Amino acid sequence: MPIKGRQGSDHRCGDCILDPKYFRIARAPLVYENNMLRVVHCFKYKGKIQLANPLAEILLIAFGLFWEKDSIDMVLPVPLHDKRLRRRGFNQAYLLVRHWNTWVGKDPNHPARLQIERNLLVRVADTTPQSALGRAQRAVNIKNAFDLDDPDAVVDKRILLIDDVYTTGATVNECARRLLNCGARHVDVLTLARAV
Repeated sequence: MPIKGRQGSDHRCGDCILDPKYFRIARAPLVYENNMLRVVHCFKYKGKIQLANPLAEILLIAFGLFWEKDSIDMVLPVPLHDKRLRRRGFNQAYLLVRHWNTWVGKDPNHPARLQIERNLLVRVADTTPQSALGRAQRAVNIKNAFDLDDPDAVVDKRILLIDDVYTTGATVNECARRLLNCGARHVDVLTLARAV
């Protein structure tokens, strides 16, 4: 959460102190309100995928600000269930990272290149949309909703989860729990916006 004061922003907020998470840190460059709320809704629910690239650039800049070079081994967009993906036609989290490597350089050995794994983390349960639920219901709804296509691929990896909006953190926390159970070294979270 945004925190004002001498300590800066690099410490745990009250939400994570009261309810510890499986992920190590979560960051978002934007607040999910007013115009940002409308932009994300146009992108996600009205199919305005032309918004993906400018939003992805904001997210990539945030990644560069909050993480050291070579501190992440693998980037995983939070997946949609196959039914929702077919209905929507795209996974908004994947669209936010799909061009990152193109933008940082075409050299496969470029130090900023990232291993972006589109299909490694899978959503195995067709859950009720989280946006339709209250805080307590979200954690129950998303429990055991994710699995890994190849669990060995995450062993000892430093993983960055990408999603569009962090509301209660239930979705990314459940993803992080599954990844850690499969042997990931740690999981961090980067979302475009944070509900406050």
